[in-house]
Amino acid sequence: MKLYFNLFFTFLFITFQINAQNSPINTETEKFKRNFEEFVVKKMKQHEVIGLNIAIEIENQLIIDKGFGFSDKSINKKTTKTSEYPIGSVSKIITSTAILKLYSDELIDIDKPYITYVPDFSIRTRFDINNQFTIRHLLSHYAGLPRLIGKGFMKKESVPIENILLVTKNEYLIAPPGKAYQYSDLGVDLLSLLIERVSGISFEEYVKQNIFKPLHMNHSYFGPYDEAKGYANGFELATYNYSHFGSDGAISTASDLLKLTQLYTSNGKVLGQQFLKESIVKEALLKQFIEAPLAYDHNIGLMWEVKQLNNGTRRVKKAGIHEPFYTYIFFVPEYDASIIICSNSNSSSAIHWECWGMLYDFLNENYDSLDSQSPTKKIPGLKKKPLTDIEFKKIEGSFSTNMGILDIERNGKKFDVYLGLENLKGIGIPYEDGLIKLYVKKFGVKIHVMDVFYDVVNGETIIGEQYSSGERVVIGSKITNKPIPADWKEAVGIYEVGNYDKNDYKTFKTIKLSINSRGILEITGRIEYPSNMDFQLGLSPLSNEMAIIPGYNFNFFGGETVCLQKIDSIYTLKLSGYIFNKVK
Repeated sequence: MKLYFNLFFTFLFITFQINAQNSPINTETEKFKRNFEEFVVKKMKQHEVIGLNIAIEIENQLIIDKGFGFSDKSINKKTTKTSEYPIGSVSKIITSTAILKLYSDELIDIDKPYITYVPDFSIRTRFDINNQFTIRHLLSHYAGLPRLIGKGFMKKESVPIENILLVTKNEYLIAPPGKAYQYSDLGVDLLSLLIERVSGISFEEYVKQNIFKPLHMNHSYFGPYDEAKGYANGFELATYNYSHFGSDGAISTASDLLKLTQLYTSNGKVLGQQFLKESIVKEALLKQFIEAPLAYDHNIGLMWEVKQLNNGTRRVKKAGIHEPFYTYIFFVPEYDASIIICSNSNSSSAIHWECWGMLYDFLNENYDSLDSQSPTKKIPGLKKKPLTDIEFKKIEGSFSTNMGILDIERNGKKFDVYLGLENLKGIGIPYEDGLIKLYVKKFGVKIHVMDVFYDVVNGETIIGEQYSSGERVVIGSKITNKPIPADWKEAVGIYEVGNYDKNDYKTFKTIKLSINSRGILEITGRIEYPSNMDFQLGLSPLSNEMAIIPGYNFNFFGGETVCLQKIDSIYTLKLSGYIFNKVK
């Protein structure tokens, strides 16, 4: 009976696929398909994209499923619709779907504390309130966890996910659960560990049996990866072999990811059968923790980014980078319209957005209800506003942000600003609604850099970016101006990583601990693998042994704790799993 059912199920799936691909395409859709393919070829040349595959579906009709360019330029190997790419953080959607499958099968409750299912998990906290985050917190990046544990995130050989528990017990929460959005690879890796504990099998096996096979994702698996080459700005670039499966590490194709996306555009059904409960799929596509103290306009559902459009529809998105491979998913659930783009080139981000824009324009022209990508929130016409002395004092200071240290100092009725990482000086002009418009001079020309807003939440002054749409997102918080403890002053100097092992990729060579011209303790350096990136981290010392990198929503290290020790007359810094030894 079981064999008969499996054969019947497979027959239905194949029939469905054939019908979907052979359904008649109307004249407008055929024209869009032709124009789209020409557009992609043009944009690939413009952005130096070597290869990609794209799948597009509208109203359960497969419009495009095709490869463009080369998967290996050195041997002229062309990309096809089955060319497999590392999908980076799009792996998180596979993990979240697996969690929702357990939830749908009533094997877990996502509103219970994480330690209900992984009781040996522990992490330190600086906060007086309960630090027991729930699975829902993890799915929405509101658990208060660091972005990642940098040491060992990228590995040459895989290690058991259980190893993550050895690291977290020595790390700290960056915020109380439910306070602030902080995108966290660590949090998703903890979800993959939960899946192992609840299912009794490995995470990879659970996903294979319960996600990939039922959805017929036949070109999806977990590393290692050795098919297509990766390219940075047109030149071949090797990628890392492994990271923890959960937040990264999955391999897939655009057409396979389309099958995953169909779960969410068909209310959880696969071939007419309910795979996930409809109510759970609806939960996944709703913004979570909208009342959180620092939520502002973060558009996050259960792992999906969900942006409400002013016509009542939503743009649902997830992007992933496994340097230099880029993958994007966009879909509009109300119209069962999806586009998935997988690329082997780190210069491809622009083309992903341009492809989405072209699809949306087509929908806009052919569906009356789709008329704008503008969000419901409209930015008002704000006027300049004189600030009081008290307001100036609240804002003045140095802020640790995802762009480095931002210094803001009063100068009459405006602010002098300095972007430390980019070494740019400018001015900040106060406006209504807590808004400051920042301008800098480049080549003698005054340029509007960005709009920032400030707020004071529970005594903490935070700063964020306000986009042209009016949406606000926290980017950092003020560095305390307390005197720097003596040990930190003595510890300034150059540091090298002292705990690399043979399984590590070497991310840093050196970092520098110093006190800048404004009296702020800072760490500067350069990430050299998998791509080059300068960084500047402002520190708020709490004691002779501990400091924090204040702020939220950082790409790396935001809110993390830095510990200082002196062993055998040598200073040591501990940050994100790394041990840095002072060398001069």
